[in-house]
Amino acid sequence: MSKGVKIFVVSCVLLCLALCAPAYAEQPVTVLLDGGKISFDTEPRIVNDRVTVPMRAIFEAYGALIYWDEGEKSVTSKYGDTEIYLKIDDPEMTVGDEVIELDSPPYISEDRTYVPVRAVSEAFGSGVAWDPDERVVSIISPPERNEILDDVAVSDEFRYADYDGEYNGVSIFDNDNDYFGMELLAISPWRGEQYAEIVNGMAEDLPDVRVFCGVVPTAGEFYASDTYRTNYKPAIAHIYNNLSDRVTPLNLEGAMNINLGHYLYFRTDHHWTHFGAYCAYLEFCDRAGITPPPLDDFDTTVINGYIGSWGRATEGTDGYDLLSSTPDKMVLYEPNVDYSGAAYFDMAFELPIMDVELLDENLRDYNVFIDGDMPVVHFHTSVDNGRSVCLIKESYGNAFSTWLVNSYEDVYVVDYRQFNGHDGNDEPFEIKDFYELHPFDDLLVLSYPYTVLADDLREMFGQMRRSDYVNPPHITDYVPESAGADDGPLPTLVPQDVISNDFADEL
Repeated sequence: MSKGVKIFVVSCVLLCLALCAPAYAEQPVTVLLDGGKISFDTEPRIVNDRVTVPMRAIFEAYGALIYWDEGEKSVTSKYGDTEIYLKIDDPEMTVGDEVIELDSPPYISEDRTYVPVRAVSEAFGSGVAWDPDERVVSIISPPERNEILDDVAVSDEFRYADYDGEYNGVSIFDNDNDYFGMELLAISPWRGEQYAEIVNGMAEDLPDVRVFCGVVPTAGEFYASDTYRTNYKPAIAHIYNNLSDRVTPLNLEGAMNINLGHYLYFRTDHHWTHFGAYCAYLEFCDRAGITPPPLDDFDTTVINGYIGSWGRATEGTDGYDLLSSTPDKMVLYEPNVDYSGAAYFDMAFELPIMDVELLDENLRDYNVFIDGDMPVVHFHTSVDNGRSVCLIKESYGNAFSTWLVNSYEDVYVVDYRQFNGHDGNDEPFEIKDFYELHPFDDLLVLSYPYTVLADDLREMFGQMRRSDYVNPPHITDYVPESAGADDGPLPTLVPQDVISNDFADEL
């Protein structure tokens, strides 16, 4: 090979390396708010060593109010009691009466307005961490005081060390090839307020019934790696702080936290284990003044080689191979009371579906608990204490309901997703009407975070209280106090996806 050709080849190799290096350095930045991934329609960018993000998405993730002033190209945003003011290309941000210097001021690029994520998040009281290896910004909401949650210090002892990636929405972590699939979700305050208001309405409709409410943290709260951890405690505290005095909240965060060394959540499924549900049952019994049977009273059956909902979700991906290499086992606690159980399409029990087993071991998956999701199930037991309970739930409540039969003569299990025109069932259901048909002593509303954060599910849940319930807008017209009366017509902010001015396209 001639000298000239060698030089040419070497130059080509160097050029390829030069072109490839920036592509690696500019791998996408991920932004997490309390463990939930914030979606952006354009990628976050690093400017002056600061991560900047499209303005609309970060404010929307918080549920903050926004006011855009077209004349001065500025935005005012309010979250809680904090109001911040930012101006395009201006290195000063005003937070209340304080002026903060920005290393990277807001700017407009490709019809999007970018703001520095750390400055905005810290202005709202959040903690912010940057993982340069994973290129992840982790935003953690500030704590909120709540009497029953204040003493809970979430343990980091059992966190999985490594993050293997996200496969079809399932985040997989591992400790020395022990794989754990998790759902990383975040609850915005305004959604929590709407959820609490629905529960309050149920309590108002049932003045003679004791009402309990429990929000179940998912596995990510305790087992996700430090960078990807969820942060349900302030969100649940906010929900509980918005409950009326008629509702007794359950400290399920603490119930899980003190048992983390045990098998609380499936690794290949988004649900908790039968034992995890028992830990929550103990907390309910404590709040309800019930003496629970000890775990030693129950015989057990073990199903090995279980691969649950995460297996179905990740099928055809490398994530499935990871999870299936360390399958779960199901430890089932056999009922020690006599009972009969039946499922119905309607709340009057005139449209039967099937007889129901508390534990149907032939199914060999999470449907083992009360034969899966049914509109309403009634269990009559040999407890013989004249007490009855109604559980409003999604699938997390299936495992939990199998424990309630030990404490009540009659147990009603209602799936809020199965009535009022949902899931093909047009039968109406309002909790006050159900109570008239089947009076009960206690009402327990048990939810995992997705019920609270998903707008469609929260609306279905609200229809248990009033069949025509529609989620109310969380944002009303907002004008900053600094806006003068002589400024002319002011744009109006309307819910989430519409901002009524010409700047909407830039958000």
